[in-house]
Amino acid sequence: MKKIQLLLVLFFGTFIFFGCQKWGEPEFKVEDWVPPKGTIPQQFWEINSSKVLGKHTNNTPPDSLTRYNEKYLRYIRAVVVSSDEGGNYYKAMVIQDSTGGVELQLDMNGLYNTYPVGQKIVLVCNGLVIGDYNSLPQIGWVYQEKQVGRINSLYFDKYIIRDGLPNLKNLPKPLTNTEIDFSGQNDLNKLVRLERVKFEKDAVGKPFSFNDFTTEWKISVPLANGKYETIVVRTSNFAKFRNMVIEDKEYNLTGILTTYRTTKQLMIRTKEDIQWYNPTPEDAYVADFSSNPLGNDKWSVHSLLGNTKWGFGDNSMWHPNNNTYLMYQVPMDDWLVSPVITYANLSSGYLHIDHILPVLNAYYTPYQIYYTTSISTTFNKDEWQLLGELQSFPVSYEWSNRFPISKIGTNTFRIAFRYYAPNKDILTCNWNIRRVEIRNN
Repeated sequence: MKKIQLLLVLFFGTFIFFGCQKWGEPEFKVEDWVPPKGTIPQQFWEINSSKVLGKHTNNTPPDSLTRYNEKYLRYIRAVVVSSDEGGNYYKAMVIQDSTGGVELQLDMNGLYNTYPVGQKIVLVCNGLVIGDYNSLPQIGWVYQEKQVGRINSLYFDKYIIRDGLPNLKNLPKPLTNTEIDFSGQNDLNKLVRLERVKFEKDAVGKPFSFNDFTTEWKISVPLANGKYETIVVRTSNFAKFRNMVIEDKEYNLTGILTTYRTTKQLMIRTKEDIQWYNPTPEDAYVADFSSNPLGNDKWSVHSLLGNTKWGFGDNSMWHPNNNTYLMYQVPMDDWLVSPVITYANLSSGYLHIDHILPVLNAYYTPYQIYYTTSISTTFNKDEWQLLGELQSFPVSYEWSNRFPISKIGTNTFRIAFRYYAPNKDILTCNWNIRRVEIRNN
């Protein structure tokens, strides 16, 4: 009996002893990379430099290669900005440093497991080549003596060194519409965010890609000068987000800017890169004239000279109220006035309008934008000041140039569109406005 009691005491004692131990989880970490002893600054290259991208420029014959045959080891320190998790990248990975980006050709699927977005890496250039695929810069091995081929996965550790743990804070800030050089090569293979873009009508109602083939849908990217840049959203039929249906809405799209010959393309990485543009009251004021905006405590019109006035029709506010591009030569001073607007961030805010104004002569002054800090419901033109010069005169709907609102000086104000031609000899044109926005940079 005493033996049994002793065994029970030992059993429960052992259980309590080990059961109360707090076993810590093993700490997983990747050491920060330390250059070999004796490494000098000249051994580090930047991507957009004469040593890397500069060795293979647009003047280099297509399908030719430039080899990195250096006496000493040469390194590029960069961060992974692409991902094949969404199925749109295949055996390729894009890295970017503070100067530029380049695509690596790698013979392995599921690269995001080893090199996730935000992973810092060190690329050992020795033994690699740089070339291009239809003007898109790529680095890899030689393939058939004249093309960039994929590096075998058994040799990844020889060329790609992980530098610490991945962190999204390592990523560069995405370039936006007004920062991207669409005409040149400097921003290829960089992380970008295209804001307030719309797909062309033939894409609406269709998926991002069909199951049987890669799809290339065009989008219009609004620029600061009121014009648009048309680029292609290229989506693989293996993309996991391919069945997402494109809607007739404005999108914010994040991805990697690429090119195919002279056509700029956006490569979306995962479905999280696809977002609807949805301004909040804190960062945008939007007036959409698809329905009549006139009424009490809404927009108003005031005609001070002649018999003309602003009116609503065809999903826009327009002046004059007829169907001709040129109106009769009559004196006029007509105002389209907003309700009171409260906007928090004057310092970085700007106003722009989606409009048609096909000026067919040399008279640009009749079309003006004003503001007032008075909130009185009684209209007095002497309280209004010019906000800036309109410099956009499109024949079809486009965004105007931006008008900074910092000069207004107070967060509560009104704006107005003045159609002013006091001299009957001035020939004026239709002005259609379908959307007004105030938003931040």
